[in-house]
Amino acid sequence: MLTSATTLVERRKVLNGDLGTHPYEAGWAAEALFFVQTEGPHPALRIQPQISPDGIHWLDFGQSAELGADQDLMAVPLSQFGTWIRLMISGATPHATATVLVRIALKG
Repeated sequence: MLTSATTLVERRKVLNGDLGTHPYEAGWAAEALFFVQTEGPHPALRIQPQISPDGIHWLDFGQSAELGADQDLMAVPLSQFGTWIRLMISGATPHATATVLVRIALKG
């Protein structure tokens, strides 16, 4: 039987610049699926998965994706990621903010 967990890592976070989401230690999981959801109008957002050996030093991992200004939900899958994971979200500015919720679903 697989183990699974779902958690909210960012709740209605207002972005006016780049955001590295809260790090999540997921070494037990074989796969992760981030859900990025926006509330209200927002600019196009670049979503880049990142991994870390220690939860402090980060590097880009896999392909980035774009959540278009006309979209309000996207999924970002990860596998073979080691232990620590997060997303880097960019594209918001003080004049074009975005409100986001980020959830992660893990299976191992």
